[in-house]
Amino acid sequence: MQPHALPDAAAAGGDLADLCVSAVTTAAWDLGLDPALFAEELAQGEIGLMIHYLAEASERLDDLELRARIDALLHRLTAWTESAEGP
Repeated sequence: MQPHALPDAAAAGGDLADLCVSAVTTAAWDLGLDPALFAEELAQGEIGLMIHYLAEASERLDDLELRARIDALLHRLTAWTESAEGP
């Protein structure tokens, strides 16, 4: 699948752009990272890789509580956010 990028932040609309900035900034500060550098890395597809790797790792976990927490997080990041219109 080819990555999809909006040509510029204005094309995303104000609400989406604001949510993106808030999400990246919050995550970066929570992790003690520089928000701009963190955003540069995320823009290269790392979120998709992280979701894929977490799903694979979850299947191999013996700790059922941790597996359930990972599965719930993956559900929130994927099933809850699927586009009704499809790709």
